Amino acid sequence: MSSKLENVLVLGGGSAGFLSALSFRAVLPQVKVTVLHSSGIPVIGVGESTTRALPNFLHNNLGLNRKEFYEAVRPIWKVGQRLDWGAKDRSHFNYPFDGFLTNKRPELRMANLHYCLHDMSDAGLSYSQMDQMRSPVFVDPIGRVTLRERFGYHIENKRFLDFLEKTARDRGIDIIDGQVQEVIQAENGDIASLNLKDGSSVSASVYVDCTGFRSLLLKEAMGEKYVPFSDTLFTDSAAVGSWKRDTPIIPYTKANTMEHGWCWNIEFTEHITRGYVFSSSFCSDEDAIRELKEKNPKLGDDIRIIRFPSGRYENFWVKNVIAIGNSSGFVEPLEATALQLIVEQLRFVTKALLDSEGDPSDAMRDYENYRYRLRWDDVRDFLSLHYKFNLQSDSEFWRHARAHSSLGMAEEFVDYYVNAGPSVLSQGMIGDRSIFGFDGYMSMLLGQKVHTKRPPRLTDEDIAGWKRHQADVRARAAKALTAEKALELVHSPGFNWNAVQF
Repeated sequence: MSSKLENVLVLGGGSAGFLSALSFRAVLPQVKVTVLHSSGIPVIGVGESTTRALPNFLHNNLGLNRKEFYEAVRPIWKVGQRLDWGAKDRSHFNYPFDGFLTNKRPELRMANLHYCLHDMSDAGLSYSQMDQMRSPVFVDPIGRVTLRERFGYHIENKRFLDFLEKTARDRGIDIIDGQVQEVIQAENGDIASLNLKDGSSVSASVYVDCTGFRSLLLKEAMGEKYVPFSDTLFTDSAAVGSWKRDTPIIPYTKANTMEHGWCWNIEFTEHITRGYVFSSSFCSDEDAIRELKEKNPKLGDDIRIIRFPSGRYENFWVKNVIAIGNSSGFVEPLEATALQLIVEQLRFVTKALLDSEGDPSDAMRDYENYRYRLRWDDVRDFLSLHYKFNLQSDSEFWRHARAHSSLGMAEEFVDYYVNAGPSVLSQGMIGDRSIFGFDGYMSMLLGQKVHTKRPPRLTDEDIAGWKRHQADVRARAAKALTAEKALELVHSPGFNWNAVQF
């Protein structure tokens, strides 16, 4: 890489491509940014379910106008994820996007997490909002609107991409429609230029690979080693369909246990999508479609099959190639982490280029690759908890998952929980390496009622105090607007986003 970063070429459109372009424009405004993508290559486009990292990144880091975004993209709020999962005697548990387990009310003897094996319902505000199907929007008696910004989005892929592309053009990002014919490398291994099928050529100081699973630059040109997660994550396919909305909007994603994997339910304004994520080693496409339709009779016949790998590359930043999104790795979509990992990569790599004045040292690149590996392995380990301890089905697939899912770096945390019980003292075992944090990992153990040799010993007074806490949380959550009422409010003529409290 030259000592001066003059231009960045983003190869590939889609969410990864346009978010990358907008990130480089926001952090390095003096650098010329170009997106090269082909309108002839289709985007997977099954709709996006996100974590809370994306709204914060879009509006606070990239500065995307909320009014324009809501009008164009029409997102649905996602307060968390409901899992029909875990212990057989618990119908479901919620994984909300606000931390509540380490909180402690003055009148309670211990932190909230000690009471959740007994009863997890209404443990935190977002948890209760989910069970009451409430949005994150509150309106006080004098009409002031508060948007409790602890949510992700459900967004339709085409609307989202159209908005990102328009914003990119508005911000002076060049967009070229073309396909790569040949990748030209310099003697030192850097990418020197890309020859296109129309006979033209493009070059840049840095190439951002957003070519999806093909990984044209990182895998094909640079030959980077791929690290599969097949010893932990056994699903590799999804059967996807939808139907026209005929029920109230639920402000969360649902994940239901199926015989050979699990099924998502994602809410959009006009329709609902269902996707059955399954293992082709245990189930044929035809059997997956049959089970999906039997359990979701509203689905039509337009069900498509999508294949995906689960794994990452050893490094995402090699010489002057930076791979973002699926071209650097992918894990199955159980916790909707794809866009969050894109956000994580972009936050750090743009900061690295800014701090190094466009000339990063090998040490800086090595550390970002190390950070990248930690993030991806963290997601793998977090998802392993879902498979290791789900008792909702005793099918061949689930017996295999429980027996063979490797906990990786999460094993120490689980062993401590099994032998010492739920404790805030185990926070240090998760640390800064995790995008889910202590609350995320502990939520999975408590929600699935994973066995511990030291369950909290609750007195009658403890239980009475917890019930008072639950009643208070339930009453506060009930003051939030339903999703329909909240969407009607923010889309009403004259709604003033500048007056909203966050």
